[in-house]
Amino acid sequence: MTREVVIGIDFGTSCTSAGALIDGRVELLQDAGDPVVPSVVYYPDRGAPEVGRTAALRQLTDPSRVIRSIKRVIGVPAESPAVRRFAASCGFRVETGSGGVMLKLRSGDCPPEQVAASVLGRIREIAERSYGGQVRKAVITMSAQPPPQYREALLRAARIAHLDVLELVSEPIAGGLALGLHGAPADRKVLVCDFGGGTFDVSAIVQSGMKFTPVATFADPYLGGDDLDEALAEGIAGTIFRQRGYDMHRDITRWNQLVYRCEHAKRQLSTQETARVAMREAYVHGGTTHDLDVTLDRPWVWGKWAPLMERAEAVIRETIKRAGWSAIAIDMAALIGGTSLVPRVQHLVGSIVGSDRVRVSPHADVAVALGATLLTARHGATPGARLPVLDAA
Repeated sequence: MTREVVIGIDFGTSCTSAGALIDGRVELLQDAGDPVVPSVVYYPDRGAPEVGRTAALRQLTDPSRVIRSIKRVIGVPAESPAVRRFAASCGFRVETGSGGVMLKLRSGDCPPEQVAASVLGRIREIAERSYGGQVRKAVITMSAQPPPQYREALLRAARIAHLDVLELVSEPIAGGLALGLHGAPADRKVLVCDFGGGTFDVSAIVQSGMKFTPVATFADPYLGGDDLDEALAEGIAGTIFRQRGYDMHRDITRWNQLVYRCEHAKRQLSTQETARVAMREAYVHGGTTHDLDVTLDRPWVWGKWAPLMERAEAVIRETIKRAGWSAIAIDMAALIGGTSLVPRVQHLVGSIVGSDRVRVSPHADVAVALGATLLTARHGATPGARLPVLDAA
């Protein structure tokens, strides 16, 4: 490694991805061939925590030691409804008090920043293995409207992970760069919709030549792909309860298995009209354990997602209103984030601004990481690299 590598990191609610500029080219970090690392940590009684795909699979067998979606409670006040909702989905106790949020695991107490540090540390390790040297500097993205203490909490997590954060960048701005908006001078109004695993951020950006100025931002910090998964799981669980009288929520392991399978069904429904959800020994009825095997179709799924789409529409319209724009004045709606690959989301944005103005990143799930990586050029990663001027919001 002849030059110190600076990595660009998209620390996400459900997944994290990162990259580096090497000889002027973006290289996404690969974990066993996959550029997306689940933001999931498994804490055994002894030994180092597991991070990523292996930890995610532990949800199916040992959920009391698994932490997922930690980004939703970083920097969030202990009395927040987000903390109560997070606690309700966990297989362990979540303690709140004057000292903030504390996760009470069998292996010991763990603050949210420590969990985030485990994820960031895993990314650093992958980078060091890839480039054969120490990696200590990073550009990290964050949602457009993070909780009040999120910035400081994220910086603490990075320090624990032995990373020096050179810059914190808005996720919609980074994602816009990944779409190539900086490729040529232009004069246009761009709406960047970042639909990730845990948040939905929308930014109104004016491009004037090579200068990008955010003029309005609005977000729903508790709306993301995770919520779409849970809406499907709730729909299936509701049917089971009505027909069989069994509450899927009573067993955290079975519930996690159902949500896990609904996530896979959601991904299938992005390219198919139907998806199957099958699960062995899913519920108990009449003293007998029964398997689950159902086929979901898009109309049923879209119905379950309707309340979530209404919330997403409200965010989009509020952003347009704050920008002082009309929907017809928008030249482009750029969709980034893994959840933007869901056809229902694309349909929603198109219904507001016009389907001909919707542009979906072909690499939506890693678009923010690509943008963060491009921005490492401002910190010596690629001397002389030409980037657009980014005005502060």
